[in-house]
Amino acid sequence: MRALSALLALFFLASCTSIQFAPDPLKDATAVYSWEARGRMVFQCSYDSDGFFWNFVQTEGELLNDDGRRQAVLQPNFGMTARDGSALHAKIISQGEQTSPRDLRTAVFSAQSEGHGMLEGIRYIARRQPSGGMPLVTCTASQRGQYLRVPFRARYVFYRSETQT
Repeated sequence: MRALSALLALFFLASCTSIQFAPDPLKDATAVYSWEARGRMVFQCSYDSDGFFWNFVQTEGELLNDDGRRQAVLQPNFGMTARDGSALHAKIISQGEQTSPRDLRTAVFSAQSEGHGMLEGIRYIARRQPSGGMPLVTCTASQRGQYLRVPFRARYVFYRSETQT
């Protein structure tokens, strides 16, 4: 009887856990670009009730194709402007585990494009293979208000979705 109760409890917990996961937005999407991001994550030394910390401000950098040609420029608030003038705004919808204190997390962004061109119709972006981007030092009272730019690299994969929402 105990074994059956334990088995039922495990089944119940497993089914509850599976309900909490959102469907993979990339499942029905098609990858159209894969570019290397090279840039800096910008932080400002801030203070709150927990003490001093590096507060994320914006991303700076560029996206390059495999030939090293600039395809887009990273804008504040996870925006991007392509070389043809098309642009998009993105927001993080999921993040992976942090594999190292110095590295950004992998992430999936939902995107909304503006204008006609190469970024038109992009619905999702996946940040993969991040290296760097996170401050390894804490900020202090003497640094309050100062900015810290931390270099990073990552692979950004752009997706169009057949089911536009």
